[in-house]
Amino acid sequence: MRIIIKRKYSEEDRKILMRSIRDKLGRYEKIVNKLKIKKCTEPEIGEGFLILQAIRNNDDIEEETIIEDKKIFNVLTSKRFEILEILNEKGPVSIKKIKNLTKRNYKNVYDDVSSLSNFILINMVKYRKERVMVGKIIEFRIEI
Repeated sequence: MRIIIKRKYSEEDRKILMRSIRDKLGRYEKIVNKLKIKKCTEPEIGEGFLILQAIRNNDDIEEETIIEDKKIFNVLTSKRFEILEILNEKGPVSIKKIKNLTKRNYKNVYDDVSSLSNFILINMVKYRKERVMVGKIIEFRIEI
């Protein structure tokens, strides 16, 4: 049994991703230089390069995540599905914004977002001083 999630990134998501990657890894040229080093052991550099390359080429960015861990079904609660719905409706959102929209305690929202992020159900990036969820889920499928 597995869950397949497909995400698509809007223009606003792409700007946030680009800023987040630049803040974390540096400018595009710096990332390219790091990739040229033969012993580059940081996978996030390669991922950052691919995302920045797609943004620079104005390509659509879609992502597919396959989760085969059965523990995922313990993570999928109604409150967490509500967070996924908010992300799809409102676009890039912070934990603080979700807290305000759901009128829930910040710590509970944070715990839910952390659980969703650990199973890669949402994509969290650091943007300025906040952690922001990006990527609209365009398909959520359970296969048996």
